[in-house]
Amino acid sequence: MSASDEKCELLVETISLRVGEAKHLHPPQHELRAHRDSFVVVALDREEIFRTAVAEKTNCPFYGEEFEFQVPRDFQRLSFYVYDAAAGLSRDVKLGRVAIPKADLLLGGRQGEQWHSIRPADGDSESQGRVEVEVCLSEQPVGAGPEATLLTVCPLHCIGLSTLSGAVSPDPFCEASVLTSSGWSEAKHGQVKRRTVDPVFMDAFEFTLKSCTNVIIKLCVWHQARLTENVFLGEINLSLGPHTLPPFSWRSWYHLSPREVHPTSPSSVPPPLGSLRVNACYQQEYLHPIAAYEPLRDMLVQGLEQGDLANSVLFILSSVHKNRSAMAKSAVKVFLKLGKLDLLMRTIIEAEVSGTSDPNTLFRGNSLTSKVIDEFMKLVGRSYLQRTLQSCIDEIFDTRRSCEIDASRVSEGENLQVNMANLLFFVEKILSAITASALSCPQAMCRVFALLKEAAVKRFPEQRETVQYTAVSGFVFLRFFAPAILNPKLFHLRPEYASPVVSRALTLISKTIQNISNINTNSEQRSSLHLKEGFMSALNAQIMDQTHIKNVKDYLTAISDPRGGQECLLSDTVYREGFLVKRSQGRKRGPKNFRNRHFCLTDRHLEYSKGRGEAVLCSIPSADLLAVERVDEEAFGMKFMFQVVQPSRVLYLQAKSSVDLMEWLYAFSKVCSHSLTLFHSGAYLNGVWTCCKYTTQDISTGCKAISLAIKLMGQREDIDLRQELHKLYLMFLECQTSILKLKEEAAAVAREEMNGSSSTDLPERLKVLCELSIFVKNLELSNSALVAKSVPQLGSKDKPFSCGVGEAHIIG
Repeated sequence: MSASDEKCELLVETISLRVGEAKHLHPPQHELRAHRDSFVVVALDREEIFRTAVAEKTNCPFYGEEFEFQVPRDFQRLSFYVYDAAAGLSRDVKLGRVAIPKADLLLGGRQGEQWHSIRPADGDSESQGRVEVEVCLSEQPVGAGPEATLLTVCPLHCIGLSTLSGAVSPDPFCEASVLTSSGWSEAKHGQVKRRTVDPVFMDAFEFTLKSCTNVIIKLCVWHQARLTENVFLGEINLSLGPHTLPPFSWRSWYHLSPREVHPTSPSSVPPPLGSLRVNACYQQEYLHPIAAYEPLRDMLVQGLEQGDLANSVLFILSSVHKNRSAMAKSAVKVFLKLGKLDLLMRTIIEAEVSGTSDPNTLFRGNSLTSKVIDEFMKLVGRSYLQRTLQSCIDEIFDTRRSCEIDASRVSEGENLQVNMANLLFFVEKILSAITASALSCPQAMCRVFALLKEAAVKRFPEQRETVQYTAVSGFVFLRFFAPAILNPKLFHLRPEYASPVVSRALTLISKTIQNISNINTNSEQRSSLHLKEGFMSALNAQIMDQTHIKNVKDYLTAISDPRGGQECLLSDTVYREGFLVKRSQGRKRGPKNFRNRHFCLTDRHLEYSKGRGEAVLCSIPSADLLAVERVDEEAFGMKFMFQVVQPSRVLYLQAKSSVDLMEWLYAFSKVCSHSLTLFHSGAYLNGVWTCCKYTTQDISTGCKAISLAIKLMGQREDIDLRQELHKLYLMFLECQTSILKLKEEAAAVAREEMNGSSSTDLPERLKVLCELSIFVKNLELSNSALVAKSVPQLGSKDKPFSCGVGEAHIIG
């Protein structure tokens, strides 16, 4: 983010959600199976953003997945679609959905997880987008009679209509109908617009009314289908007020609503579909100019520079805020951005060590120090984690070998000795990969490990031979490698969730790696580790022998050398990977020319294949990636399209959603050279560019300037200091009552200490709490004023009118 951007207010919208569980899903009918294999798709309106793993063979599935994202566009509701991943069918079966309106999401985080009924999901019950409508009443036309009134309904344009299957844009048209209290009705159709979700209509539907009383105007938006029935996209209902007389004009924006469908008979009412427990919170936060956060920034740094951690704002926050992980994550980013990370680490490590009396409990709790180092390793060590574990994790997923060595859990037909050999093979492979990776460890991590080792040895000199290793192993094995092995998807090592067999293998491997963190020179202590699970004893005995211990100690010694590691990565840094729809090069337009391919973008090349881990079909050097830009929707009639411009051709790709599109654009913006100044926003089809109608195929002669916003994506820092400081401010705001209580306690102590004393200086703790309270209150007042100033007018493009299903908005 540029300096000029940080001087302006910025609205940031985020949604954080948790998909908990479902219960009483209706069992499959007319099928042999009695249970469902279900999963949940989360969508903004009807646009998929995220999906859970499949919960197999249960009608009361537990999902337990969390997701957070920045909102890329306006929306009406957050939808949770429940699917049955039915084997043998061409597509998954949509069971139903839960739809939470945008207004209700603002309360979601405060209410916690809630149960919602799963309702049927079909075209009639779903809608998306906004429409601007103008309604006019004028005097009767000539020859229409003395009491006639001319009603004109003009749909001006729509924004954000639903796409069709495969993210293909619809062919929308409008239908306007009028119904009076006398039973008279009339309907008229408008012109069809081709392949667009943002159509501009030129329709003017005219109706002659005998009376303006109790008149209902219904405006429906449809997709014109060629071989099947037209597809409903949404509707609005308007009602002329009782005193509405010509001349009259009304122009406003509306959210498109689903339509009301009445069952034809009791038997047509759908059976119960079950319930879904979710928690979703939608937040709208205004980021203030960076100067507004300078008091907090200064307090964070000064508290550590003075060496009084107990009275620092960071320690105060950790004592009152329940989410230490979120707090630690923002704190690490702030100090990393300010170039004060060494100050943060040294201060909290020395404070933690000095307050510990038993070396066996050093760094083993969820203290501020442990959380800060955890979040630091996740932030700095992601590429290191991928380079070290990726091939091993891939092999475990691909081979699907059973590693179960608990006799009480072995399936029929399995051999314990074979399973033990499989487990030992994978453990040996992963442990070898870790101990051989010391030179790849980032220097920043090595410096922190060196601080851990130095502080532990200084505090416990008599246990030097032990603590110089355990102080580091407790973090790198127990808190870094072991969690990544246990949940590869969470750490971006695999795009999918593990099957039950693979998940159990990963659990046992992770347990073994955790044991390594208890490395000890005492053989009796080693043999007593984790004997609560007796089936692990034989494996532990083989892994904790002298050869393995020596390799582990050598590794720990290397990564705790402040001069060790590397600043520049020797192998590729993966910026993003996943599936995209790719258009075949050099062919005419057609649905068969689009293929789903797995792409991997690194700092060296862009590669794609038919599937993850399969043979590479094409590799494009990063030097040939000249620019990345969006593609006009009209070019292929498909949403979420973007292009990667190369020296002699253009690669056209389609993302899965607007969130997926933004993440791919951000990843490509880091790699592309941005050497072009012009580009074509359309496609070269049938000898002509769809955007400008030029016939020259030369890529260098574009018709539009390269987007500065996309170019700046790659130049901006991964850490937004203003946003991280704002997150910390929100945590202080949430704990305002607790901070006030601490201030009152500190004031009471100060009064006792100053009683009879001539000193007028406030104690440091009270002074910090007072400054903190003033900062939080001032920013809270500024935020309230900014929100009040920024509220859009109801009925405007940014805040359309919304009506319930079948409800009519009264105008006039």
